[in-house]
Amino acid sequence: MKEKLQIRDSNDPRLVYRLSDRASRISLRVNHGERIVTVTVPGRRALPRAKAFVREKQDWIHAQLAALPAPQPFVPGAGVLFKGGIYELVCPGSHGRPRSDEGARQIIVPAHADTFSGRVRRLLIHEAREALTEATHKYARLLDKEVGKISVRDTHSRWGSCVVRDGRGHISYSWRLVCAPGFVLDYVCAHESAHMIHNHHGPEFWQLTEHICPHTAHAREWLKTNGAALHAVGSEH
Repeated sequence: MKEKLQIRDSNDPRLVYRLSDRASRISLRVNHGERIVTVTVPGRRALPRAKAFVREKQDWIHAQLAALPAPQPFVPGAGVLFKGGIYELVCPGSHGRPRSDEGARQIIVPAHADTFSGRVRRLLIHEAREALTEATHKYARLLDKEVGKISVRDTHSRWGSCVVRDGRGHISYSWRLVCAPGFVLDYVCAHESAHMIHNHHGPEFWQLTEHICPHTAHAREWLKTNGAALHAVGSEH
């Protein structure tokens, strides 16, 4: 059997069974990005038992899915979360340079109907890359560390990660951080930069992170409360 074989439930497309030889038990996880519930199953033989477990947990599953924030599709006239506020998506024709206007709270993206969503996403990724790069280098200078590659992706399980190779920190971020308030994006950059010194989440790591980023606790609480809303940005279902 292939590792990570996935089977979508024929009765409820929001349920996906993930068969894994490495799993030791049946578990449920809400995937906020894809707006589904993933059921991890320790091998195909355990699939009937997993389906029975899901039937027992139906009320919990429906409650979790119902609690997901409303989708924020990229369509003209819609409001989407950006830099911690709601910005209106504006399409002023099909030609011109995409941009954001903080004063008007608008994301202005000239495009044809079939390319509008993609152009909005690319603009947000561009804005995220600029903000994340600037904040990361700020903290790297503060820590006297060197940054390697900075990647911006659409991750579902973590906001950032850091791998140190050859004395340099190679850091990956979720582009969705640009939808959060600036102090939240700043904290995640401080968090990942601190991993260039402490590659763990022990007391020394948190002491350093809180020292260089005094709003750590506030930002962590914001992500805990509002993180799911970031995954709703650009979602159509």
